[in-house]
Amino acid sequence: MGTGSDAARRWAGTTAWILLVFSSLVLVGYGIARADWFLWLPTPAEMEQSWTGNLFVYAGCAVSVAASVWSHARGNPVWVTVCVGLPGVLVGWAALADPYSLLRHLAAVVAFPMALSAVAEVIWARGYRQRGLGR
Repeated sequence: MGTGSDAARRWAGTTAWILLVFSSLVLVGYGIARADWFLWLPTPAEMEQSWTGNLFVYAGCAVSVAASVWSHARGNPVWVTVCVGLPGVLVGWAALADPYSLLRHLAAVVAFPMALSAVAEVIWARGYRQRGLGR
C-alpha cells in the first residue's frame, strides 16, 4: 500500500511543481507581450500599459524564484534549480534595469528554453525512477 501511494504523492508533487514553473513562464510571457518595447519614451497611456505588463512580469519572476526554491527543497539537481530560477532573475533584472527596452525580450529568449529543459529533465528523471529502472 505504501509504494503506490508514495509514487502517486511523488507524481502529484512533481506535477504541482511543473505547473508552478509553467505559470511563471506564462505570467512573464504575457507581461512582456503586454508591456511591449519602445525606441522612444512612450506616451502616458503607453507608460500605463507598460507598467501593467511589468506587474505581470514581476509576478512571474516571483513565482519563478519560488519554483526555484521549491526545486531545491525537492532535491532536484542544482542545474535544474538554477535554470528554473533564471527567468525570474534575468527577466526581472532586465525589467528593473530598463522597463521600456527590448532587454526583457532577450532575457526571456535565453531563460525560457533553459527553464523548459529543466522541466523536461525532471519529467524524464521522475518517470525513469518510477518505472524502477534506476539511475
